[in-house]
Amino acid sequence: MKFFEIEQKYRLKDPQSVRTLLKKAGARKIREGLEFNEFFDKGRFFRGQKVALRLRRHGNGQALLTLKGPRLRSRFTRRMEIETAVDYRSAKAMLEFLGCEPVMQYKKKRESYRFGRALVTLDHLSRFGWFLEIETQPREIARIAGKLGLRPEDREPRSYLNMLFQWKH
Repeated sequence: MKFFEIEQKYRLKDPQSVRTLLKKAGARKIREGLEFNEFFDKGRFFRGQKVALRLRRHGNGQALLTLKGPRLRSRFTRRMEIETAVDYRSAKAMLEFLGCEPVMQYKKKRESYRFGRALVTLDHLSRFGWFLEIETQPREIARIAGKLGLRPEDREPRSYLNMLFQWKH
C-alpha cells in the first residue's frame, strides 16, 4: 500500500492544448465527471496539525475518505495520504458522530488520465479556473511537465483547500 503522494499542480491557460498533447503522448483517459469535496474538522484540531480530512463523492456515487498529512520538504508536493473507498452516507454519519463538522465544500470538474505510471488530472474550479496535477515520482513529474509545455512559473503551490480558505477570508 502506498501512503505517500508526490505531485505538482500547475495553473492552465489552455486546457484543450494540454488534452491534445496528452493524447499525442499516449495518455489514456480513465475518468471524467464532477466531484464533490467536503473537508471536516473537529474544532480546529486537524487544521492546527496541518492535516486534512476529506470526504469525496464522484458523480457516479463512488466515495473516498482521505486523510492527508502535513507537507514534507521536497521539490514537489509530498505528503502522507491514506485513502479508502467508503459508502458516502455511512462515512459522513460516522464523521459527524465523532464530532467532526464540514468546514469547507467545493465542486470541481475533473478529467483523469493514465500517463505511463503517472496520474494526470485536469481540474476546473469555478472561482479559480483550470489546473493540471501530475502525481508520480519527481523525475517523471519534471519529464511530463516538459512534454506538456508547463514551466516552473506555472506551478501552483497551494492546495485547493488553501486557495478556498484564502478566498473566503
